Amino acid sequence: MSTEKMNPEQLSPELLSDALAYKRPADIRALLAHLREHEPVCRVQPADIRPYWAVTRHEDIRYIESTPELFSAEPRAVLILESLEQTNLERFGDMMGVKTLVHMDGDRHLALRKVTREWFMPANIAKLRGHVVTIAESFVARMRGLGGQCDFAADIAFWFPLRIVLQMIGIPEADEGKILTLTQRLFAPDAYVEEGKDATAVFLETMHGMAEYFSAFIEQKRAHPADDIGSVLSSAKLDGEYLDPFTLTSYFVLLATAGHDTTSASIAGGLQALLENPEQLQKLQANPDLCRSAADEMIRWVTPVKHFARTVLADTELRGVKLAKGDTVALFFDAANRDATALEKPDVFDVARSPNRHLAFGYGRHNCLGMHLARMEVEVFFQVLLPQLSAIELAGETAYIPSHFVSGLNSLPVRYRFRDAD
Repeated sequence: MSTEKMNPEQLSPELLSDALAYKRPADIRALLAHLREHEPVCRVQPADIRPYWAVTRHEDIRYIESTPELFSAEPRAVLILESLEQTNLERFGDMMGVKTLVHMDGDRHLALRKVTREWFMPANIAKLRGHVVTIAESFVARMRGLGGQCDFAADIAFWFPLRIVLQMIGIPEADEGKILTLTQRLFAPDAYVEEGKDATAVFLETMHGMAEYFSAFIEQKRAHPADDIGSVLSSAKLDGEYLDPFTLTSYFVLLATAGHDTTSASIAGGLQALLENPEQLQKLQANPDLCRSAADEMIRWVTPVKHFARTVLADTELRGVKLAKGDTVALFFDAANRDATALEKPDVFDVARSPNRHLAFGYGRHNCLGMHLARMEVEVFFQVLLPQLSAIELAGETAYIPSHFVSGLNSLPVRYRFRDAD
């Protein structure tokens, strides 16, 4: 797929919340760059999503994420179809205050994060490193067995972080394919639309599948606890009570999906960036210690989470633009991560970049719980893979996941040779 940028003036801001437009990432990046420069707080009025303000500058996104008393994650954290919002309202009402982890603020949000936080802190992630190396080696061995050519995204990148996080949760390897399929349908329902089944129907069907799977999983973990996150979360109590079924199930959905999908996008997109910048690939192969900074740069470069939404709690202004109470603001992290006021030469892929003030993990109270794990996984994978390769190149057209929430490569065909096979 061509990555040539179109004239951004030909691109409508409505594309930012058009899932199918993300199959053309060069167009989205051109549009975001144009808005960041000329209209950093832009009113967008899609046909099927409630109007919102697109925010594209690094400083403004940090400010919004640092000011929960003015910009709330409740009641919506993601731009979704109005038909789906209405369906959720009809099915669940106001949920009697029950929300997912990403849709809440305040003390309850902090208490829920605390349930699993220790598992994702640097000290515990460091203990996992040897195991992650072993898993990375197994996937490099899988590449060896594919005869010098594979779809790196679909065959390798999708599966490596999935195995790690599911093992941490306590989900058996036999269920990896099921979780991957549910994740892909959840984040990109437009890719699974068919006659008689629109994106809303796909999403609701997928959520039902997730709830069904994790309800049974929770019962199993309560009956047979083990040393894993699944057991800890299933038995967790707040104020002396088990977490309600909706909160608990949605917590598992978040861990199982966000725990791998964003990392897989960074690994696939990171390899693509190395292929498009061969001098950076050579630098990394010559100095494997750079894999740590390279991992952060790959995550910035890809920025798998494209946006989050916040609701304005009181009339205010941002860059002279009046925002009314109840308005939705959408934070476009990819734009922030290419903002020259915050990062030096942001349009250059630099594996040695330091400091790297990207916002790919969010900022503030809702920063990514698994960010230390994600960095380590990307770092380890390339530390294992690159020294073994003597050559690697693109072997066909790339393709992207159609999602305006979490998106990245869907296909990255490559040809390669291993050093010991030369």
